[in-house]
Amino acid sequence: MRKMLFSIFVLSLITGCISCQKKIDIEKEKEAIIAVIEEETDAYFHRDYERWANTYIQDETNIRLTASSNGYNYIVGWDDLNSYFEENFKEPELQLTPVKTDYKIKILGNAAWVVCNEKYINNETGKDVGGNPIEVRILEKVDGEWKIGFLSLVSTKSYEKEVGEEPETE
Repeated sequence: MRKMLFSIFVLSLITGCISCQKKIDIEKEKEAIIAVIEEETDAYFHRDYERWANTYIQDETNIRLTASSNGYNYIVGWDDLNSYFEENFKEPELQLTPVKTDYKIKILGNAAWVVCNEKYINNETGKDVGGNPIEVRILEKVDGEWKIGFLSLVSTKSYEKEVGEEPETE
């Protein structure tokens, strides 16, 4: 009888501890993730290095992979990423406004993956200048803050058609 009572006590204690765990507010986390991505992009376009760097995981696991009509880049580690972008932050601000849409986010504990579309609007004309990349990012929560650990960007301008589109006929 004692063993059964003890087992019930332990089971109820474990169940109580599990139910006391902090619930994740998925919508709040998604908002925080989007805010980090928007901050990274805005800081880059305004050439604000400190803001930009603060959005990244700054260790050897950071990866950036981009592809466009100019070729591709594959950069591994914060030191190499930082060196690659060093010259960019010496240039004037870009006269474009980036607009991200169609966010798809999946949160897996302290990690999240994100897919979104982006377009660039010319600040003077208000017109889309093309390129329109598709982005994939993986973020991790570090000391309670979301940080970018992986970024992949594919410029759709580099390709004639989407897979599945009907070929043009003459």
